[in-house]
Amino acid sequence: MFDKNVTIEKIPSGGSAIVVEEGVKSEVNIAQWASDVNPEVPFAKVFYLNDHDSRLYLSSDTWVQLLLGSGMTFSADNQKAIKDIEKWISKNYFEEKLEDGAHSYIICGNLIYELIRKGKKIIDVEEVDITTIVGAKRLKNGTIKSYTQHVNDKDISLPAKDMAHLKFTNRRQELWARSLFQSIISPKSVGGKLVDSSVEEMWKIENAMVKIFQSYASPMMMIQFEDVGEDFIEDKQQEFKKMGAGAKIITDKKFDAEVFEVNPASKFDKYIEHMEKDVIEAGSQFASQIFTAGFTARASSESSSDMIKLKVKREQRRFGLQVVRHILNPVLVGMGYNPYKVNLKMDFQFDTESVLTIQDVIGLFEKGGVRRSEMRKYINENTDFEIDVSDMDDTVPITSVTPTDDMDEPENKKEKPKEEPKKEEPDDEDE
Repeated sequence: MFDKNVTIEKIPSGGSAIVVEEGVKSEVNIAQWASDVNPEVPFAKVFYLNDHDSRLYLSSDTWVQLLLGSGMTFSADNQKAIKDIEKWISKNYFEEKLEDGAHSYIICGNLIYELIRKGKKIIDVEEVDITTIVGAKRLKNGTIKSYTQHVNDKDISLPAKDMAHLKFTNRRQELWARSLFQSIISPKSVGGKLVDSSVEEMWKIENAMVKIFQSYASPMMMIQFEDVGEDFIEDKQQEFKKMGAGAKIITDKKFDAEVFEVNPASKFDKYIEHMEKDVIEAGSQFASQIFTAGFTARASSESSSDMIKLKVKREQRRFGLQVVRHILNPVLVGMGYNPYKVNLKMDFQFDTESVLTIQDVIGLFEKGGVRRSEMRKYINENTDFEIDVSDMDDTVPITSVTPTDDMDEPENKKEKPKEEPKKEEPDDEDE
């Protein structure tokens, strides 16, 4: 991989050599709260939270698909290099591996591939299970020396030179990038006390609501019989267990019954709505209303959609730059290319198809963009409105600016009979 202290120079044999240069004087804070050594939230826990919360799962899965689009595209100053890279990608199923790894990139914010070398060539890459990475060691200038993997009840040191570390974020020279959901999966300190993450707090609320509903449906009841023995109470207790909802009790014994139930006037909806929309949905960085048609106005839907597209485009570019820098450029070096001369660029394309509403189609018809038959065909195929399919004549649309004398097409106009030319009457003189 290529860092800020690494350059590539030509060597007499025609290949390239990596030269490490000294020069960075600034340092990174290694020991502060030990947060630079271990991730703030263990990656295994991050995956657990994502996989067991439907809101996070929907968001991360959608972000992965948006990030990758419909496929990778390449451009470069050397067309032969592009063909060689595409051949390497196809041979090693790299596009599939990239999609698999994109889940770790979004969910944990970190994605690590091991570069498998044969001599100077990189012949393949394999994703490192991010949930097994528990720490790392680096120098004061920020250069990572090794990663610590805990697997099979032992710690393994993975040399950084054999790894490609892709980061979703990279702030303040942090060792570990942050998850898409970092704000709602991290524990917080409130009043000096550590509290669970917002996602876990929401789980507690949801679990409590289940208990509240169960208690409301089957409230606790205390029945007190007067002047009866233990045997009678034991028999009644067994009878009560067998009874279903709405059962009637007939007894000649005097008794009192008291019901302990949840007050139905309790108001939890506003707080739950705040947790759902203002905390969880905002923290997941995805508007689930896009799928549930919850937008109250079309403008709201379009604004949110446009905002997501802008965010995705920026993330696509960052992701592509890292893939080229940490993986594909080293592959080019192994092939004998100079990456700086090849200038490889990677992008993700979208096969977009414009979806028109009924109003859009009618507007196009009124402006002359589509014919009447095309508009009626669209309505017939995309709505449940019944259309007379035999009436597909193309006519001029009637709008506020349509001239009244042009409302009929020429083919519908009745042709006026041609007037016979008047015969010239002879002058008296000619007679």
